[in-house]
Amino acid sequence: MSTRSLIKFQLKDYRRGSLILLSVLVLVDIAMVLLLKFLPSMDAGSADNIFSVNRNIITIFSIVSMIVTVAITFPLMSSFSVTRRNFYVSTLLALLGFCISAALAESILYLICRAVLPSIGLPVEVDRPLLLSWYMFTLTLLEISMATFLIGSCFYRFKLVIGILSAIIYFGLIELISLLLPSLQFMDVSALLPLPSETFQPGTSVLMWVITALFAVTGWLVYRRTDIRM
Repeated sequence: MSTRSLIKFQLKDYRRGSLILLSVLVLVDIAMVLLLKFLPSMDAGSADNIFSVNRNIITIFSIVSMIVTVAITFPLMSSFSVTRRNFYVSTLLALLGFCISAALAESILYLICRAVLPSIGLPVEVDRPLLLSWYMFTLTLLEISMATFLIGSCFYRFKLVIGILSAIIYFGLIELISLLLPSLQFMDVSALLPLPSETFQPGTSVLMWVITALFAVTGWLVYRRTDIRM
């Protein structure tokens, strides 16, 4: 199976899951608006705080998707004589497409929900920079997904102890980075996205790309020698 065919297969899987994900996001946003309408005393903060739950839901979906990719899709595709290299490349490209699309969908939903808030008497405060938010959320999803793939590969190849150790190292690294570099605090809590434009540093996205690339390369080094277990 060619890399192009694999990408189409994985994107098809993402489309199926994304329809469910979009439905969940819409239902949650409707529920939030109704709560604000009928419970005006609820202190929800700014529009960005109100609908930050969307980012959490998308992040969880991305993590689960990567776990399924490592534990189920990988051995399934290997049974069809798909090479590890083709599968890994197609996984990266399909993941990039999903992250861009998911972050865009989140931004569009945010715009729609923000437009509804004045109709229920809730003022829209100082807002977030949407293009910057879309870009950084895309990058954050990509980083979290690649880290999940790496950790999942460690579990799959080295079993429980090394898998748990790799997860501990990852969370410790993210916590350290968020403490040393305040502009990257959203790596520790994705709902903190997006950062106000005045706190965004030009090197932030470069560092994020470097971290993501390191996860991708390390993930490949672990994954390429992983034994297949059906």
